[in-house]
Amino acid sequence: MLNSLQSDPTDPITKQVGMIFVTGASRSGTTMLSRVLGNHSKIIGLNELHYFGDLCDVSNSLESLDRRAVERLAATLFARQARGIWGKPPSESDFQLASSLAENLRPDECTAAGVFSAVLGRFAAQAGKEIACEQTPRNIFYAQKLLAAYPNAYVVHMMRDPRAVLASQKNRWQMRRLGGRNVPIGEVIRSWFNYHPVTMCRLWIGSSEAALRLKEHPRFMILRFEDVLSEPEYNVRELCAFLRLDFEQDMLSVPQWGSSNISHSEDKKGMSKEMLDKWVDVLSEGEITICEYMTRAYMKQFSYTPIGTGQLFAASLLSALLWYPIHVAGAILTNPRRVWIQLKAVFQVANR
Repeated sequence: MLNSLQSDPTDPITKQVGMIFVTGASRSGTTMLSRVLGNHSKIIGLNELHYFGDLCDVSNSLESLDRRAVERLAATLFARQARGIWGKPPSESDFQLASSLAENLRPDECTAAGVFSAVLGRFAAQAGKEIACEQTPRNIFYAQKLLAAYPNAYVVHMMRDPRAVLASQKNRWQMRRLGGRNVPIGEVIRSWFNYHPVTMCRLWIGSSEAALRLKEHPRFMILRFEDVLSEPEYNVRELCAFLRLDFEQDMLSVPQWGSSNISHSEDKKGMSKEMLDKWVDVLSEGEITICEYMTRAYMKQFSYTPIGTGQLFAASLLSALLWYPIHVAGAILTNPRRVWIQLKAVFQVANR
């Protein structure tokens, strides 16, 4: 079977590997979907690499880089894949790998886009795969430029009920207690400060707006989290058809790990519907009111049904207003760079 994700060997940037970018608002099921795709015999599922918007500006990703910059970018990607986004910075071994990779790049491949493609190609080749799947949710804000830069790339956007996203964000700080032992204490503190219903709704709206602008693109697909959990085989088959891949039954056997609202389990496999309605018990009436007020127009477009009247009452705002200055200060103090990247990405979409 001819796989449309296989790269064009004549293209200097995209020749190394086929790509799938899994995107969505944070806590929308992107990790789950990456695991589904990573179970396919032709796909390697990667960590969240946070490359675009962090290590490089996608708008300048085709500009030439010197050897040192190429090695620095490649080494950081090797480190993040090996040890995660929270892991240690690039080691001497990572820089040795980066130097080896840089030696084999042609001058026209020595760009941020070229480095990313080459490193993903290395990951795929080492695993004996043809396609690399990257799962940084924030890439939805750069998806249009990524699709243009990588003609062999597909973007699959995970859409999830904004109230469920809020509930997952609200309890994200508890992931370490629920079994996520690799979550650093610093990330627990950041997650606790980072949650606020207004901020989370604004990020959800921003990612939804970016997705809607691409909905007609032939290499872009929106997949609802709730549909995948309700009818996993049907929806994963539809996904494979979109990607022009054969469906494999093993794709559905994913560990139930990564939720903010249920205990993690590497032993339990498959899709669990347990998470679908958790937001009802997790969110307060005020949080639900704020969420539905802010996102109502988009909820209807994605077939999510509000349960409130659509009116915003003073009582719903009181605690949110009181907490907001503390939320902003805490988020900035614990990770100012991440706050800046998120704000810049959201406002770029809003101002288009």
